[in-house]
Amino acid sequence: MNARRAAFLLLLLPGLGRGAFEASDRGTSSAAFLKLPAGARAAAMGDAYTAVADDAAALYWNPAALTRLERRSATFMHAVYLDSSYYDYAAYGQRLGPAGVLGAGVQHLSAGSIPETDAANADLGSFTPRDLAAAAGYGLAFDRLALGLAVKYVRSEIVGSAQTVAADVGILSPPLREGRLRLAATASNLGGRLKFESQSESLPQVMRLGGAYRLREGWLAAADIGLPRDDAPFIAAGTEYALAPARGWRLAGRAGFNSRTLDDVEGLNAVAFGAGIGFNALAVDYSVSPMGGLGPAHRISLTLNF
Repeated sequence: MNARRAAFLLLLLPGLGRGAFEASDRGTSSAAFLKLPAGARAAAMGDAYTAVADDAAALYWNPAALTRLERRSATFMHAVYLDSSYYDYAAYGQRLGPAGVLGAGVQHLSAGSIPETDAANADLGSFTPRDLAAAAGYGLAFDRLALGLAVKYVRSEIVGSAQTVAADVGILSPPLREGRLRLAATASNLGGRLKFESQSESLPQVMRLGGAYRLREGWLAAADIGLPRDDAPFIAAGTEYALAPARGWRLAGRAGFNSRTLDDVEGLNAVAFGAGIGFNALAVDYSVSPMGGLGPAHRISLTLNF
């Protein structure tokens, strides 16, 4: 296993390292894959998305934002990391009329095949660490705000496996300042611990406060403040500029910054870039996030609102 791949695994796999690019040893957590972003649009905006989410991926970012779905929404994302490592996300949301909005989603991370040896360095074959989270959520809008709750089943597998249950909660304001501003707050990965053999660790709990402001038609700016249990606070900021060159078509360019990774990986990191193209109900989005010497992470998403 080369050094770049070993470093990547230490950053991502639960029970093997501190989590995904943490800035200090303020604590430990497991299931670090839960920190990986859902959707290429959100990733390109630096994960500043708690007040921006408006499709099925809202289940991940802020279950209260499920209330922004007009009817039905489905999103699929595939992310390529080092060697054979990959990360997938899929979600579906459906409005139930005045009764609210339901959502369901799945996250899956595979670290690829890794050689296994014993204490004498004898070859024992290989194993494939993988992580899975399956979530169901509900959002309901009131006059002054929207509330959301999601419950998730989390399973991590290295050589052995562990599983637990956790919850996400979210709040979203109605449009403010003539429809230009939205505010949001979330708390994610509450409760639940993963136990591998005799060691038990909590999930990467984090609270976020976020806002999104439409500077002018087609130009959106967003920012989140993250307060993780296992790391220092971080700031995420992003922007999106979209235009409609022809009827039914939509083009968008995006950029973002996230301070969580700023001091943890040598080389260019903490920034993200992306673009999207949409036609009527369908949108395809792409993002790239440099990870210093580990190489870039590429993501592509397909979203259908119907």
